[in-house]
Amino acid sequence: MKGQVRSRILARALVIFGEIADLCRERSPARHILEEMKPASGASRRHLPTSPFKPPPPTPPAERFSVDDQVTHDRYGLGVVIRVEDEIAVFVDFGSRQERITTPFNKLYKL
Repeated sequence: MKGQVRSRILARALVIFGEIADLCRERSPARHILEEMKPASGASRRHLPTSPFKPPPPTPPAERFSVDDQVTHDRYGLGVVIRVEDEIAVFVDFGSRQERITTPFNKLYKL
């Protein structure tokens, strides 16, 4: 008799524990926060004049390319500029392929 009572109590405790665990998962603050957060925007934050930290350095102007410039790209290798779109993009012939590379030209360097 005592064994049956203990097993019933244990079984009921496991059921209750499972229900509590399900409720905790549904109402978890971390889960709620992650669902409500928005992705970080790409815009940089402005520097406040009263800030004790130095302002970020100004971004350097984008490099200007012209037709027939010899360039190198970190991914595609050596190439020649074949067309320029008003400081938006350049078309480069890398021999085996032609690529349109947009500003900022982080991986493209003039030789």
